[in-house]
Amino acid sequence: MPFPEELVASLLNNKDKILRYAFIAQAIAALIFLALGYYMGKDHFRLIREGVRTQGRVVGYKQKNFRDTEGNRSYGDTAFMPLVEFQAGGHVVRFQDWKGSSSTGVLNGPVTVLYDPSAPSVAMIDRPVWNWIPWAPTFLVGLFLALVSIKGWFRSLT
Repeated sequence: MPFPEELVASLLNNKDKILRYAFIAQAIAALIFLALGYYMGKDHFRLIREGVRTQGRVVGYKQKNFRDTEGNRSYGDTAFMPLVEFQAGGHVVRFQDWKGSSSTGVLNGPVTVLYDPSAPSVAMIDRPVWNWIPWAPTFLVGLFLALVSIKGWFRSLT
């Protein structure tokens, strides 16, 4: 099989040329990660920056079944999403949190809620670390790749 050996030899012989243009692939990957991180985290980040904290309580759980790409439900793909109520502007607001668990928790348990005062139905349970997961690491990987690709672009100019 001469094909793999020829490909490896060609890659090794053109190492400088390949590395010179690697910044293009890094920039494309950076844009994908940055866009994905922004899409997943734009509402959460706005709530973290501008949201108001208040006390709420878990009033129930909604079972959510996740399906694979073919539409089949497989083992372990069930989550229980907390339903939370809190007071905002003299009204009772109820929302379903974004992060579920594999089992139901304590009903009527107190939780800290972050909500948008101009649209109280935009809310989430305030979890100091989990507020940033998974969107912030995704965004940071994109930012890192963007910086590396910019460095690679400057290096390719010389």
